[in-house]
Amino acid sequence: MSARTVRLLVIAMLALALPFAAACGGSEKKVTIGTKFDQPGLAVKKPDGTMAGFDVDVATYVAGQLGFKPDEIEWKEAPSGQRETLIQNGQVDYIVATYSITDARKQKVDFAGPYLITGQSLLVRADNTDITGAESLQNGKRLCSVSGSTPAQRIKDKYPGVQLQQYDTYSACIEALRNGAIDAVSTDEVILAGFAAQFPAAFKIIGKPFSTERYGIGLRKGDSELRQKINDALVKMQRDGDWKAAFDKNLGPAGITAPPPPPLDTGTSAGPAQGQQIWSKYSGQIFRAFWTTIQLTVFAAIGALILGTILAAMRLSPVPMLNWLGTAYVNVVRNTPLTLIILFCSFGLAQTLGITLADPKSPTSIADSNFRLAVLGLTVYTASFVCETIRSGVNTIPLGQAEAARSLGLTFGQNMRMVLLPQAFRAVIVPLGSVLIALTKNTTIASAIGVAEAALLMKEMIENTAALLAVGSIFAVGFLVLTLPLGLLFGWLGKRWAVAR
Repeated sequence: MSARTVRLLVIAMLALALPFAAACGGSEKKVTIGTKFDQPGLAVKKPDGTMAGFDVDVATYVAGQLGFKPDEIEWKEAPSGQRETLIQNGQVDYIVATYSITDARKQKVDFAGPYLITGQSLLVRADNTDITGAESLQNGKRLCSVSGSTPAQRIKDKYPGVQLQQYDTYSACIEALRNGAIDAVSTDEVILAGFAAQFPAAFKIIGKPFSTERYGIGLRKGDSELRQKINDALVKMQRDGDWKAAFDKNLGPAGITAPPPPPLDTGTSAGPAQGQQIWSKYSGQIFRAFWTTIQLTVFAAIGALILGTILAAMRLSPVPMLNWLGTAYVNVVRNTPLTLIILFCSFGLAQTLGITLADPKSPTSIADSNFRLAVLGLTVYTASFVCETIRSGVNTIPLGQAEAARSLGLTFGQNMRMVLLPQAFRAVIVPLGSVLIALTKNTTIASAIGVAEAALLMKEMIENTAALLAVGSIFAVGFLVLTLPLGLLFGWLGKRWAVAR
């Protein structure tokens, strides 16, 4: 082979290898930014998957100053109650999500900025005339805000006469306001302005802001280098006029004039919280929250035991239609997520159909309705497991006993009541105890519709304190105290009342 041929072969091999080397040697560059997906004017995810809003523009500008193009940004939804967790777990590089700078939050994450200063306000239906400001909420008005947010905590602390409904998103609050389930929504004025601009004939903002909220960009605690780079980017955005242009484009249509850009906060983060202060501050709320958890468990357990026994009788019934209905109920409900059932009780029954299970004129109508709807959802769900547990107990009874009962002339109902169910219950005491323990833990799902039980309080405490391990330990011990004695009690009863065969 000639030298010329060898050179041509080497050149061809290099030409083929270079694209593969570039692909293997190159690294995909991207930045993950947390923001909201449901706040018009600030941050909303469009049907085509693109993002729009003032927060989005600020985050994109900062990313550009950090060396990332718009197509190198990965957007991640950051609900209010999950922002610290997303940062601490490294799931996002930074968060721009109407994130108010507070001392409690600065104990867990660092902030660049602030990039915007606003205030908490109220949004009501356009035809409302009796709400004029925060003080007019005190006479039992129904108010919605997002759980884990600063506005929700401020309402609870300063306006105890308000019936507070908490959801995970502001869009859920807006829907509740639209259909009349609540009287007002409270959060920062710029957030409300976005919704008001989206539905100009349906809502209006009333009263003056009654707080000062400083929006910052959240990032991992101790990352001073990134904090400084983001602050430099914000300064440049303000100086070049891009900050005002982004504000006017996204929030100007809502009738808000761009304020002067806020000065940056160059102070250091607050020191760690004193864990021993948690108990003294929250002990009363903790006891009330666990009392609500106990009430949910007791009422739902009674309802599930009654409904589950009826379903078991239907599944064992010689009537085909009853047998089919019982089987269909168990198969459908048992395979439906409990969260979906609880949300259906709140949004489907209460908001859409108007079935609130509480007196709408009561000063505690929202809390009463949420509690009873949660009991209903837990009862409906748990009854399917009680049914199968009882049915398995009936199956342990020798077939000859049922045949003997029929030969004596007992009806199906008499047979179930006098022969089968007494023995079945004694045979499944321990499994029923397991169902009750699962129900106790499932009560945490009630927090999804704002029931003030233990899980909702824990979520709020984690948002407002830095001692994450201390808060988690308190509630872990609380649930252990509730469930461990139940397991021991039902184990003892199962041995004591076991059916001798």
